Amino acid sequence: MAAVVAAGAGIGVGWLLWSGPDSAASGTGLDNAAADAAGACQAWERVPALDKVFGDDDKASEAYYNRAGGAATLAHSAARFDRRYDALDKALQDITRRLQTFDVKGAKAVAAHDKVSTLCAGLDG
Repeated sequence: MAAVVAAGAGIGVGWLLWSGPDSAASGTGLDNAAADAAGACQAWERVPALDKVFGDDDKASEAYYNRAGGAATLAHSAARFDRRYDALDKALQDITRRLQTFDVKGAKAVAAHDKVSTLCAGLDG
């Protein structure tokens, strides 16, 4: 239940914060997959590391959790309309599974975080 609420909050926050007129995330229309993918990556840029999601700072941890959930939801939306975003969707679904199972430490968690960051960097070009 918390993940659903967090994902919904992430979408709303992402739309409000990053939908400026010069942003790729400002696209309109239900099927604007590029805007959803851009919003996902903009939220993801604010998740410094998976092990920080369950860190000592409760406010920061909650923000990172919500950003990761919002990014995953937006990436899934993008992939539903455009298969070019399937890899980003799958990588962020892996992140979601890791957060749900508290599997956020170690080399595999770092690699999962880096994979999403790399996919997002590829969308900039």
